Amino acid sequence: MGSIALIIALHVYAREVPLNYVLLAAFTAVQALTMGCVVTLFEAKVVLEAAVITGIVVASLFAYILQNKHDFSVGYGCMGSLLMVLLWAGIFQIFFMSPAMNFVINVFGAGLFCVLLVIDLGQIMYKFSPEDYICACVALYLDVLNLFIRILQIVAEANK
Repeated sequence: MGSIALIIALHVYAREVPLNYVLLAAFTAVQALTMGCVVTLFEAKVVLEAAVITGIVVASLFAYILQNKHDFSVGYGCMGSLLMVLLWAGIFQIFFMSPAMNFVINVFGAGLFCVLLVIDLGQIMYKFSPEDYICACVALYLDVLNLFIRILQIVAEANK
């Protein structure tokens, strides 16, 4: 709940210079605490493998954006719908608890967050103004974090 409130505050006060840094630091601290709790549920080898894979994927997508000057922002509407599908699939997964469905949701989520990362990187490089650095930072952070969580779950399932 604190993360959501901080994200809203970050968007409202994105250009208020001293306050936006404080809010970004608070958001980062809350996310670090949350991720610290999440990764303790997995073996160190799995976390390291997921981190390396995430780093490679992010670097590859960044290289792709540097080479292609296409406008990927047209995908935002579709991404909203696909995020809702992911949300509802996660809610159904709570009740049905199928390992196969969990794997499908994680693969779909990883692909979705890769596409979102490409869209957000394109926006940052070609559309955002320099004053939008806080929103850009939060968007990238959330894309990479969500991608890492999905890859972490996929790697953990593959290592069982």
